[in-house]
This record gives sequence, C-alpha cells and structure tokens, in this order.
Amino acid sequence: MALIGFSMLKEKILYGNKRQTIRKLRKTPIKRGERLHLYYHLRQRDCESLGSWTCTEVFYIRMFSLSHVIEAVDLVGECGLIVLHHTMTEEEVLNLAKRDGFNTTEELFTALDKMHGSQNGKQIFQVIRW
Repeated sequence: MALIGFSMLKEKILYGNKRQTIRKLRKTPIKRGERLHLYYHLRQRDCESLGSWTCTEVFYIRMFSLSHVIEAVDLVGECGLIVLHHTMTEEEVLNLAKRDGFNTTEELFTALDKMHGSQNGKQIFQVIRW
C-alpha cells in the first residue's frame, strides 16, 4: 500500500485525465500490482482522499531539463546501477506529459523543475501508472 499526495491537478485525477505520476525514486519503489491511495494535500488539515487504484505499470526515467530530453532507464541489482534503455522521442515525451495531466512538454518540465529543482540528469524518477 502506497500513499501518494498531490498539491495540483486534483480535478484531472478525479475525472480520469491524469492516470500517472512522476516521482523521485523512493527507498522502496512502488511495484506493479501495489494498491495506491491518492490524496490531495496529504498530511494537511484539508487532506482529501481522491480514491485508490491498483498500480498497472512502473518504469524509470532520467530527465535533462535544460534540453528537454528524457531517457528511459533500467535499474539493475541492489546497487541500482543505471543502464540506458533508450532516449525518448519528442512524441513519447509529449505522451508522457499528457498522461501526467499537462498539455505540453514545457508545462511538464516547468512543474517538475518547480517541485524538484533542475536535476539535469542527476536524479532518477519513477513513473507510476494506475
């Protein structure tokens, strides 16, 4: 069971327009088949449950914000060795942005930079779909 909090795009989650989230890699990554409990303003006074779903897919990415490049990567072994799977095409990145509730790749990169700072390839993220 995983709790996932959101501070924006609440309506898109409720109406099913947002069916994934991109998160910094957790100590214990979320796995396919795990139950996800989504909340708006988690751990705040106005916390609201958005529902629960089963995780249908997970994969890992590394982002290069300055050039708007996203690489799909594999994590190998306990040490988490990063192996490049492939560099995502512009179409794949746009699809990723739209599934995450954004209209453009620019909106996606702006939001992620605001939340996590410009990591520019230094941070691995997990894409979690439900």
